Amino acid sequence: MSKAKILIVEDDNMLCTVFEMFLEELGYEHCGTVASGEDALTHLENKQPNLILMDIHLKGKIDGIETAKLILEKYNIPIIYISGDSDVNTAIRAVLKNTYGFMTKPVYKDSLELNIEFALHKHNLINN
Repeated sequence: MSKAKILIVEDDNMLCTVFEMFLEELGYEHCGTVASGEDALTHLENKQPNLILMDIHLKGKIDGIETAKLILEKYNIPIIYISGDSDVNTAIRAVLKNTYGFMTKPVYKDSLELNIEFALHKHNLINN
């Protein structure tokens, strides 16, 4: 089985570096990093990953939840939300949008791996 390709949508450069390092250590293929919802949608026109790690609060006009909605409608790519926001309403809003996972920052490598594997497995079960 080939390595899953994962896109990071996050506007914090330090976190992007950490996520990229975690993905490499876990054996996944990091296929890009973008900082806004608009950039994520543009990226997907040319290269589609197997999974997306999506920050909820992004630079740009659309947040991570709205970006995820647009991605799911057009591409059906599983998305794991990542947020530093502990607001329950934000979490509920994210989970109600067909999420494959929701993680709060700080993100640890073990929990990232479990969430990625769960999301990929769930997506495979739903679509096959």
